[in-house]
Amino acid sequence: MSGAFSSSPPVTDFVVDVSEAQALFFEDNGYLVIECVTTQVELDWLREVYDALIARPRSGFLDKVFDLTRPYGSTAEPSLGQLLFPERLVPAVRETAMWQNAKRIATRLLAVAQHEVESWGHLLFKAAEHGGETPWHQDEAYWDIHLDYHAVGAWMPLDDVNIDNGCLWFLPGSHRREVLPHRHLGDDARVHVLELDVDADVSEAVAVPLSAGGMSFHHPRMLHHARANVTSSIRRAWANEYQTVPVKRDRPADRPWVTEGHRALAESLERSKSGKS
Repeated sequence: MSGAFSSSPPVTDFVVDVSEAQALFFEDNGYLVIECVTTQVELDWLREVYDALIARPRSGFLDKVFDLTRPYGSTAEPSLGQLLFPERLVPAVRETAMWQNAKRIATRLLAVAQHEVESWGHLLFKAAEHGGETPWHQDEAYWDIHLDYHAVGAWMPLDDVNIDNGCLWFLPGSHRREVLPHRHLGDDARVHVLELDVDADVSEAVAVPLSAGGMSFHHPRMLHHARANVTSSIRRAWANEYQTVPVKRDRPADRPWVTEGHRALAESLERSKSGKS
């Protein structure tokens, strides 16, 4: 990675776990907030890694940084940017207290042994002053329709987050619902981000401001969103998914937006390879 940061994270023995009361809160509400899962020196290293990764050349597709709110192939500066699997580019991320603490906590919330849990990450950032809104959605609405999941998501801001720059909002108890109908933003299947396609009462939603290095956990069927970033600074977040090995469903889930999105992505990639606009 061109020497933009030290190849190894700083050594730390900072350990965080959850109590029985916290695990019960998660079971009842579908989310949990942990005040801190890392150290300041490690957070500084993670910021260096993050900034180097999101500065890499863009393809407009899922192999590199892309904009969740624009059609595939767009290489403009992202409004709502994402990079999948950063730990594959910088494997040392898995050595951090952030990753290990998140896995420990997620394992407890999933009520399984640590060796049964696999994980992957993604970076999410909202540009300063015009970082796009993240619509109300459920994470599982994005996932493979042929598989059943036992999973939990973890989300850590690298910058202090509040309502103005895009902290998460959760609707407590909504994780007990089935996966609701979704659609691609603007009804354009070439746009990766999803939004609910049904009316949902979110009047009881809870905003979750966090200091940098804090972390929230949520069930994959939890309804959540984040407002646009209207501040003068970027909002950076590091998200990880923790799950047991998915199980093949007897029949695929009825989620046509997933199939439409896969088709649109394949067609966009084909057009890109052939040099068509």
